[in-house]
Amino acid sequence: MRNNLCDKQAKLSIWLQSFYHIASIGSFSKAAKALGQSRSTLANHIDELETLYSVSLINRTTRSFALSQEGEALLVQCKKLNRVLSDSHALLSGFSDNQEGQLRIQIHSVLDTKNFHQILSLYKQAYPQVVLDIVVRQELGDLVEDNIDVALILGDLEDTSYISRELLSVGSHVVSSPSFWENRQKPSHPNELKTLPCINYRHCKTGNKWSFSDKGERFLVDIGPSHMCHSDEMLLSFALDGSGVTTLLDFTCREYIAEGKLETCLEGWTYNIPLSALYQRRDKTPLRVKAFVDFLIQHMPTL
Repeated sequence: MRNNLCDKQAKLSIWLQSFYHIASIGSFSKAAKALGQSRSTLANHIDELETLYSVSLINRTTRSFALSQEGEALLVQCKKLNRVLSDSHALLSGFSDNQEGQLRIQIHSVLDTKNFHQILSLYKQAYPQVVLDIVVRQELGDLVEDNIDVALILGDLEDTSYISRELLSVGSHVVSSPSFWENRQKPSHPNELKTLPCINYRHCKTGNKWSFSDKGERFLVDIGPSHMCHSDEMLLSFALDGSGVTTLLDFTCREYIAEGKLETCLEGWTYNIPLSALYQRRDKTPLRVKAFVDFLIQHMPTL
């Protein structure tokens, strides 16, 4: 009887894990791919779970997918369970002094550069037993739900529920090509940007305004008619071809400034932006997480 109970609990655990991934992702097919199982296997798990408790968890057809009220309630509990499992995994992983295992990191797309790739290469050489799983994403999600060990985030931090360590203070510039300025006068105050064509980052938190600093006090100014894009590389390309004025971080444009392909303006009004590493608050942070962050603090100044 005890073996039967253990078997039932083991099956229930598997079914709940399948439900959690399906409900979180919102797709049977994508969840199956993430778990390395077939779609039919996951569908059977949900059928078994629904049959066992005589409840409908997911309303699904060939074209739609929605959680029932009971499914929504179960997802809340599964998220709590996943956090417990994640912390348990971290606790056990932290007992080992060996720098090994998988390290899942999230980086902002602006860090997807040759210089940062070289820093990661140095890390892999120093810790060959650690397997990197790198996610490139602009916005910070839930580190627990996304199973992220370390997230590298630009800008001021709003969520203080994570441990934060600043890696680097990054300079910023307002730039455009020399050809853009041939028949224009460079602005002497940020307010003059409203008369110039600008290139704006689509998910800029300040909308169609740019932030500047005057003696340490930040303020916002309206910018002129702007192109919008969701790519740091595209901002750079548009600036290089003279389409308008944009703001770029120092490590993305310094070589173009040095080569004379970009010219700066308003240098006295820009300010540095923090680049930070975030990771979960745990009783026992895995040593590979701490070592990775320490490594970045040592090497990021070369970015």
